[in-house]
Amino acid sequence: MTDTDSSKTGMFEEEPGQTSSMRVMCFISLLAAIGAAYMEIKAGVPFPYTTTMFLGGAFGGKTAQKFAERK
Repeated sequence: MTDTDSSKTGMFEEEPGQTSSMRVMCFISLLAAIGAAYMEIKAGVPFPYTTTMFLGGAFGGKTAQKFAERK
């Protein structure tokens, strides 16, 4: 491996080699929101609160962390 390969950050990493559990949790919440929306559409019962809660968890958690860790 070269130095350029080791300096790349992955999708779930803050820095090279430093994994971020917040990014993993946000991604899982996004998948749950997509799944909940799919089930609502298939059932024909509009219940947007579940999808909204999962979307809030997916995007709100990382946003709150950015403001909390602002230097």
